[in-house]
Amino acid sequence: MAKPWIWRLISLVIVCLITALLWGGKTPFTAPVSSDPNLSSPHTAQPADPDPAVSPDDEAMIDNTGPAGIPPLVEDPDDPAEPEAVRPENLTDLFLINAGPLELPVAGATGWAGVAMPLYSEPDAESDIITDFDAGQVFVIIEEKGGWWLVKSSSGESGWVGHAGCLINLPDVIPSIVYNITNAYSARTRSSGYAIPGVTGTKLYDAFAYNPRLFRYEFIVPSLYSTSKLVCAAQQLALKAGDTIIIHEAYRAHASQMRSLNLLRDLIENNEAVDEAINAGPWNISWFMATTISNHQRGTAFDVSLGKILSFDIMQIGGVFFAEKITYEEYAMPTDMHELSPLAISLTTPVPSSDRDAWRSVPDAETMTPGAILLRDYFDKAGFTPIASEWWHFNDISGVEVAKELDIAGVFFIDEILSVLP
Repeated sequence: MAKPWIWRLISLVIVCLITALLWGGKTPFTAPVSSDPNLSSPHTAQPADPDPAVSPDDEAMIDNTGPAGIPPLVEDPDDPAEPEAVRPENLTDLFLINAGPLELPVAGATGWAGVAMPLYSEPDAESDIITDFDAGQVFVIIEEKGGWWLVKSSSGESGWVGHAGCLINLPDVIPSIVYNITNAYSARTRSSGYAIPGVTGTKLYDAFAYNPRLFRYEFIVPSLYSTSKLVCAAQQLALKAGDTIIIHEAYRAHASQMRSLNLLRDLIENNEAVDEAINAGPWNISWFMATTISNHQRGTAFDVSLGKILSFDIMQIGGVFFAEKITYEEYAMPTDMHELSPLAISLTTPVPSSDRDAWRSVPDAETMTPGAILLRDYFDKAGFTPIASEWWHFNDISGVEVAKELDIAGVFFIDEILSVLP
C-alpha cells in the first residue's frame, strides 16, 4: 500500500500538468469576446453612453455595415441552441419578422393607468384586489393575457390590470416612427402666423428621457393601447412606400391644454387679425383648441406629419429587431405644425369630428398639398378619422368611444418611464 506522502506527490504533479496546459492555451485574465452585435457595434449606444463617438481610425478597423447600412448579425457558431438570425433587408421585412400588431412586444414597455383602476391578483375581476392605482400610475408591462396586463408599478407592486383603460409608450412598441414632440421643448403653436405669448417657443411640459429599451434618449409618447395598434398599421402603410409618420403630439394633459387655451384667448382679445380669422365663420376657437376635454387627453388623437425616408439602421436585441437612426425629408405641408387658424384647414367647411365618414363628401381646402393628402390616406386606411380644421390631426373614433365610457380625462402629467428590454 502506497504511503500517504506518495499520493500527495502524485496529486501535485497532476495539478501542475493541468495548469501548464491551460496557460498554454489562453490566459485566464483575457476578457471574453461577446457575440452580441449590440455590444460590439460602434454604432450602438449603450445605457451609460447614449451617444458614443467613434474615431475615423476605429471605423476603418471595423467593417460593420451590410446592405443599406444595416449592421450584420453576429452569431455564435459553437452554440447549437442559437437560432439562425435572418437579417431584414428593409423596414417592411423588419415588421414581418417580429410579427404581431405592433413592431415590438408589449412585454417590457411602459404603461400608465388612464383612470383609477384596481390592481388584481389574477387576470380576473373577481380575484383579490392588491391595491388601487390612481389615474396616471406608471408601470412596466410584464405579460399580456387576453384583455389583461401583468404589470409592476414604480413602487414595486405587481398584479393584473385591464388594459382597455391603459396607455402605452409608443416608442417602446413602434420605434420606426419618428417622434418630435415639439411642445416638450419649443412649441411651434401660432395663430394666423402670430406668436402666442407664453406658448410659442416655450416648453409646455416634460416628455423626454433616456429609454434603456431603445438604448437612446427618446420622447415619451403615450397612446391608448387599442389606438396604438392603429398607429402601427398606418406606419406600416407608410413604410411600404418608403415613408415614415412623424408624431408631433399624442397625449396632452388637460391642465397644459387649458393654459394654452387661455393664452390663445388673450391673443384673440388683443389682436384684431387673429380674432377675425378665428371667429369670422364658419370656424371658431373650439375648432383649433378644444375648450373642454379633447381626444388628446383620451390618448386617441395624434398631431402628425409625413417624411420620405432617406436612410436607417436596424438594431437587434436578442431575437427582436427594430429600426433606429432614421433620417428623412419632410413632405411639404399646408402650414407649419400647430398653426391655429383657418390657414391649416383640410376641408372647405366644418363637419362633425365624431362622424367617421362625413368628411368624404366635402371638398379639400385649396391649401391641401399632395403630402398632406398622402398622410391622410395612410391614417384613413388604418382606421383614423381626419378633422376639418387641422390637416395634421387624426382621431381614433372607436378609441374615443371607449375612453369616454371609461371617463379617461387626461387629469395627469406624464414624465416617467420604466421601460426595459423586450
